[in-house]
Amino acid sequence: MPTVQFWFEFGSTYTYLSVARLRSLAEAEGVAVEWKPFLLMPLLVEQGLENGPFLPFPNKLAYMWRDLERRAAEHGIPYRRPEKYPPDEVLTSARLALLGSAEGWSSTFTEAAFALHWTEGCIIGTEENIHGALMRAGQDPDTALARARSAENKAALKEQTEQARQRGIFGSPTFIAGDELFWGDDRLEQALNWAKAPKHAQ
Repeated sequence: MPTVQFWFEFGSTYTYLSVARLRSLAEAEGVAVEWKPFLLMPLLVEQGLENGPFLPFPNKLAYMWRDLERRAAEHGIPYRRPEKYPPDEVLTSARLALLGSAEGWSSTFTEAAFALHWTEGCIIGTEENIHGALMRAGQDPDTALARARSAENKAALKEQTEQARQRGIFGSPTFIAGDELFWGDDRLEQALNWAKAPKHAQ
């Protein structure tokens, strides 16, 4: 089956649009998805964007909020602007998603975490968001958190972030089909089509 890697960061705004529609689109196209959480901030710092790609630029920030609203409406995705941007803490969520990627519940956890943040005002990284998303993914919060904070899992997330750097990833969401990189939610369909093409299928 053709496969797309989905590299994502919990603090990214446009990533919500991809998280909300990736499962249904990929299933319809017969493409498998590998969910790849990583930490974007170290890569942004290397690009000279210590404060992120939007906050230092008021006009760009205002455009982002309106663009998200438009795109959500276009795709029929529930949308409620979060009260907090960016979230204070995304590290724990990323560690949990990485833990779940080896056990088959990363996508469900990630979808729940983003949905709580973007539709119910339950901010990513908070205890309420994390516990709620874990419960929706069928995981015991205390057990999952303890495992996610293990030295082994912490090291694994650092390694996955390093892999993102080596693959040339500079933002979220990013999709990789074969050796081809696609950046941005507006490239999701193109990435799925690329993966499906016979000469690119894996």
